[in-house]
Amino acid sequence: MTGPGAVDPGAEAGPAEPARIDRVDVGAKRSPHNAKWSEYGPDVLPAWVAEHDFRQPDPVIEAMAATIERREFGYHRRDPEVAEAFGGWARSRYGWDPDPDLAVVCVDALQGVTAAVTALAAEGQGVILTPPVYHIFWRICPTSGRRPVEWPMRPGPDGWRLDPDDLEAVVAADPGARVLLLSHPQNPTGNVAGRDTLARIVELAHAHDFHIVSDEIHGDMVYSPAEFVPMLSLDGAAERVITVTSPAKTFALSGLRCALSIFGDPELRRRVVEAHPPLLLGHASRMGVDASVAAWTEGAAWADRLVDQLRAHRDHLARRLAAEAPAVRLHRPESTFLAWLDVSACGLGDRPAAALLERARVALVEGTEFGTGGEDHVRLNFGTSKAVLDEIIDRLVPCLQAP
Repeated sequence: MTGPGAVDPGAEAGPAEPARIDRVDVGAKRSPHNAKWSEYGPDVLPAWVAEHDFRQPDPVIEAMAATIERREFGYHRRDPEVAEAFGGWARSRYGWDPDPDLAVVCVDALQGVTAAVTALAAEGQGVILTPPVYHIFWRICPTSGRRPVEWPMRPGPDGWRLDPDDLEAVVAADPGARVLLLSHPQNPTGNVAGRDTLARIVELAHAHDFHIVSDEIHGDMVYSPAEFVPMLSLDGAAERVITVTSPAKTFALSGLRCALSIFGDPELRRRVVEAHPPLLLGHASRMGVDASVAAWTEGAAWADRLVDQLRAHRDHLARRLAAEAPAVRLHRPESTFLAWLDVSACGLGDRPAAALLERARVALVEGTEFGTGGEDHVRLNFGTSKAVLDEIIDRLVPCLQAP
C-alpha cells in the first residue's frame, strides 16, 4: 500500500484485467494549486470533487505543447474546430450526427447550462431538478430569481431511477415550470436513463410546453449493458432540447475551460444566444480549445481504456465494501466514476461525510448537498489508482460498521 505522499507506480495488468492507465504520482498531485488534493490538508485522501486523477492521453498534451512552442497565446479562430471535433466523436461513439453550425462554444459546461436555463425560464418561473442531483445545480435558481421545482428520483432495488409519470404530475401541478435541468448520465447516483424514459420526457416537454437542458458531460463513461442515448438524438427533441457537454470529465480538463452548447433547431439556438448580452458569456481559452479538439479527434482509444479501468475500480470498490463493510448499501453505478453510498446503518450522524473526514481522514461529499434523498448518503470518487482507492477503502472500512 502506498502512503499518502508516495508515488504510486501502478500494478502491471494481469491477463484478466484491462490495460492499466491509473498510475498516479500522489506527491505531484499534492501541489498547492491542485484543488482536489490540497483542499483538506496533506493527511487527507480526496474522494470528493468529480475529477479523476489519470494522466491525459499524449495527443492532448502534445497539442498544448505545440501552442506553447509557437507562443500562440493571443486571440484565436478555432471555435468551429471544437464543434467539428465533437461531431466526429458523437458520430463514431453514439451514432448521432449533430450539426456543428448549431453548436455554441462556451467557457465551461456550467456556463452553458446556466445560460440556457436563464434564457428559457424567466424570473419567477420554475426550473425542474431531479434530486438527489449535482449539488451545483441548486445554486442556479436562488442566484437568478428562478424557482426550483423538484422531480425526485425513486430509489429501488436496482438503484435510483427517474419515473416519467412523476414528471407528468409535477408539470401538471405547476404549469409555470419552463425548464427541466437533467444530469444525464446522473450525478451522483450513476443512473443512465434508457431510451424509453428519455423519449417520454421529450413527449411531455411538447405536451406541457417546457424545455430540457441536458448536461451530458459524463456521457462517455457508461458501463455495459447500460447505453448512453444523447437527448438530441431522439425524435422530436430538436425543438425542445439543449445539450451541454465537454471533454472535461472524461479527460480531466476542467481547468482549461472549453465546452459546447448543442442545438438541433436554429430558432431555439437564436433564442438562447440572444437572451444574453453578446459580450457576457466570453470565449473558451486557446489551451482549452487545443485540448478539446485533440481529445475528441485522437482520444477514443484512451477513453475506451479509461472506461475499462473505471469499471474495474467500481467493481473492486463494490466487492470490498460488500465483504468488509456490509452495513453500506451501494448500487453499482451505471456511469461516472462516482459511487453513491447509503451509510444510514453506520451510526455516523446527520453529517456522515464530516464524520468520515474527522475519523478516517478521507474527504467525501455530504449527501444532503444533492437535495432530497441525499440524507444518510455520501458521494465517493473512485477515479484514482487502485492503490489510492485501496487506501481510501482501508481508512473508511473501520468507520462503516453497524454500531
